[in-house]
Amino acid sequence: MYKIAVVAGGDSGEYEVSLKTADNVFQQLDKTLFEPYMILFKGTDWHYETPDGQLIQIDKNDFSLTLDGRKILFDAVFIAIHGTPGENGKLQSYFEMIKMPYVGCRSFPSALTFNKFYCNLAVKQLGVPIAPSLHFYAGDPMDIERIEEVCGYPCFVKSCNSGSSVGVTKVHGREELKTAFEEALKYDNQLIVEKMIHGRELACGVTAVYGDVKMLAITEIVAHNEFYDYDAKYTDVGHSLITPADIAPDMQVLVKQYAELVFRQLDCKGIVRVDFILDEEAKTPYFLEVNTIPGQTALSIIPAQVKSQGLDVREFYTKLLMEALV
Repeated sequence: MYKIAVVAGGDSGEYEVSLKTADNVFQQLDKTLFEPYMILFKGTDWHYETPDGQLIQIDKNDFSLTLDGRKILFDAVFIAIHGTPGENGKLQSYFEMIKMPYVGCRSFPSALTFNKFYCNLAVKQLGVPIAPSLHFYAGDPMDIERIEEVCGYPCFVKSCNSGSSVGVTKVHGREELKTAFEEALKYDNQLIVEKMIHGRELACGVTAVYGDVKMLAITEIVAHNEFYDYDAKYTDVGHSLITPADIAPDMQVLVKQYAELVFRQLDCKGIVRVDFILDEEAKTPYFLEVNTIPGQTALSIIPAQVKSQGLDVREFYTKLLMEALV
């Protein structure tokens, strides 16, 4: 039986979401094949909690756990940490250095896709449509005239290195820009201002098992809030998910082509979600972002897409882990 560490928590505003993702993954794992351990991360505190509430620290030299005098060496890791350090390449680099198998993208694609601005630059080179945007570091002057010229209103101000819509503000006029910048810079030292594309938000799951890239269903996200913010994502009344999305067949083909292109050319692995805004008038899907560790809670998009394809979620996770173990 393979010993699997399901790692959760992290150091971002997505901590609680990570716990929900990890719990769902943990429950879905095939216990006849895998012996899973939930490992919680917070800063340098990496621990396992025993059934009686005792906290056992992980030995970071080899990512091992000692229980009742018995050293447990994990066969593989399922990373369920959204945000830092689980989605930005830091944890991946550590596992690569100690030669620990894990599910998902390697360190470089993780770091690249986590930064919204630099990911946009790479995706634009692939010929995928990108909304106009501007990049700012903390301390840069807020060039309002340039923002209005390139992005207009409404626009979005986003932390570059964050997810789950943490640090994102929809801005309707120049009087809201200062507050939006301050909010974004709470979570990162850089941000982007992005032109709002009016359209339908779509999410396309892409996975690769044993080198075979497969497209999952396309989901349309209908937010009940003004946009698909944190509350909309993680409350069952905050959004509607339509899987598969009711869009024209030619648009389905195009969205999947773009998602597969991004997945392959950015050297993604495991399971990722590529998000778009579909401007139906222009018949153009605009790239939004890549989620290399997409939410997999009971309310999340990926499990719904897996089921929509007629796949068993437990078998799906088994294949991802078995590939990592090869």
